[in-house]
Parts: sequence; structure tokens; C-alpha cells
Amino acid sequence: MSHAGQGNYNLLESSVSDSCSRPRPPELSFKLSKFPGSKMPLPLGKLVFLSSVVASGSCTLIYYLTQKAFSKASYYQLALEQLHRRPEALEALGPPLRVHDLRLTDQCNFVDIADAQLKIPVSGSKSEGHLYVSSSRGAPFQRWHLQEVFLELKDGQQIPVFKPSGDTDGEGGKQ
Repeated sequence: MSHAGQGNYNLLESSVSDSCSRPRPPELSFKLSKFPGSKMPLPLGKLVFLSSVVASGSCTLIYYLTQKAFSKASYYQLALEQLHRRPEALEALGPPLRVHDLRLTDQCNFVDIADAQLKIPVSGSKSEGHLYVSSSRGAPFQRWHLQEVFLELKDGQQIPVFKPSGDTDGEGGKQ
């Protein structure tokens, strides 16, 4: 009986090895990209590593482009212009003024077709804080108008930077 069992094992072993070594039809074969000049497929560890490098590079690029788009937007530029016109705000921060990247995950940063609200991190040699910006426009492709801009320092002090007067010009008005 042991002889018959051994024969079955050999039969099973040969059928497994035959099924694993049989060439697959081209439409069913799955090969990962190869190294140039190599006949070996890319190892899974290297594939995972390369995929993570590409993914993190893509995320970094998207983050950079988003930051650049915000910094070039007129509602952002108008707010910074108003900050530079306020000596008391600049004095509270201290020279040199540094404007930092927006926290894209902060819910205070919101932009849609007609409204924009930003919380721009700023710092200087004396203090740091956030420049809060509220801006709107009547319709798409129209000019942005500042509604309010104020600086909030880390100690809680708020310094008004811009509040529109009764008549405003196309750049958000002057105070």
C-alpha cells in the first residue's frame, strides 16, 4: 500500500511540475516591466520602491503647483500688497517679512467661483501670525475685490490691514 501511495505522490508531483512549467498563452502571461537588456522581470520590491518614488514625486509636484497657483492669484497678491502698506502690521512682525506656504488642508483656506478666504502664514523677526483674507467677485472672469484683510499675531493681537470704504476701485479699494 505504501508503494501505491508513493506512486500517486509521484503522479501528483509530475502533474504539478508540468502545469507550472507549461508556457502560458501570450494573452494570459503577465510580466512586469524589465530592466533594459534583461530577460528577468522587475522584482516586486523594486517595483514597489519605484512606484512609491513616482507617487511621492507626483504628490510633491501637485503640492508645489497648487502653492504656486495660490501665490499668483489676485486675491492673494492684493492682500499682500495691503499688508505691505500697513507700517503698524509690518512693525509688529518685524523685518524681514516672510510669507510661508498655505496649509492646503486648513479649512480656513477656501476658494470657489465667487468667494475666496485664505489664512496666509507670515512671520518676521519679532513675531509670527496669519493674514486672514476675505475676497469676492460678482461672476467668473471678473476681478476679485478684497472684503477684509487682517493680521492675527500668535499672541492673539489683531491688526486690521484692509476694510473696504464706501467706494472701491478695481483693485479692491483703498483705505
